[in-house]
Amino acid sequence: MTQPLIKPTGMIVASNAGIYTVKCDDNSKITCKAKGLFRLKKISPQVGDFVTLEPVLSNFESDYESESGYVISEIGERTNSLIRPPLANLDFGIIVVSSCEPKPNALIIDRLTVIFESKCIEPLLVFTKVDKKQALLLETYREAGFVCFSIEPSDNSDIEIAKLKEYISGKTSTLIGNTGVGKTTLLNRLIGTELPTAKISRKLGRGKHTTRTVVLHELKGGGYIADTPGFSTVETKLYSEISLSDVPLYFREFSPLIGKCKFGGCTHHGEDGCAFPIDKNTNSRYQSYKAIYAEAKKNESEY
Repeated sequence: MTQPLIKPTGMIVASNAGIYTVKCDDNSKITCKAKGLFRLKKISPQVGDFVTLEPVLSNFESDYESESGYVISEIGERTNSLIRPPLANLDFGIIVVSSCEPKPNALIIDRLTVIFESKCIEPLLVFTKVDKKQALLLETYREAGFVCFSIEPSDNSDIEIAKLKEYISGKTSTLIGNTGVGKTTLLNRLIGTELPTAKISRKLGRGKHTTRTVVLHELKGGGYIADTPGFSTVETKLYSEISLSDVPLYFREFSPLIGKCKFGGCTHHGEDGCAFPIDKNTNSRYQSYKAIYAEAKKNESEY
């Protein structure tokens, strides 16, 4: 009688050039490739995917060479995914912001919050190297309704790190931000491991890349956190599936005002009777709203 094939299940915790590391439900780890059928369907497994493995049959070894003896045969349904870096099934998107060096770009931060909100990924903001004169930026996001943490060299930093650890415990998160803002340093403190950090280039105001691949690191309290490359390799362009009418919904401080404008069809660009805040002309979030609205309008016309 033929024995049934054992098909381990688990989550992809690392990938590199088509080689995937899967943490199985029994806590073992298997390094393997994916079946060729995924390429035909133009589907790529992503870190964070829940997958099923199957043994490599001898007559298929030439097609699916795998030292472990297994290949990824099925990918579970995703709750969400990012294009670049390729991550799936995220609970939190932790945007790391340096308030002084490198200089923060509010539009990029707001693009990321919109992308995360549109994919049901909760944005968290972590501010590092906070200058007192620029603390207004942190308050802008707190007042907008975002959970923010201030992690800087001080007696209070351990308390903030502990709060952040507790908040993301048991969940899957990713760190994302401009190169040199301190993502790797923050990751080291969260997971208790010394990963290499990068120095800031004074000439370009950028950091040298230290993160080459996307890997999920385990948190001691449960859950996972991924480090990612800097913005040069992170998808910050607005996704085409974000519709023009939905853009205001992804600005959480403005969305309660939708439907309260004097006239229907208000685009919230200064029309008579618009319910948006009266200080909108000096509000960085409102300036980002206008830029992202224009981007979504362009995407709609192209698609």
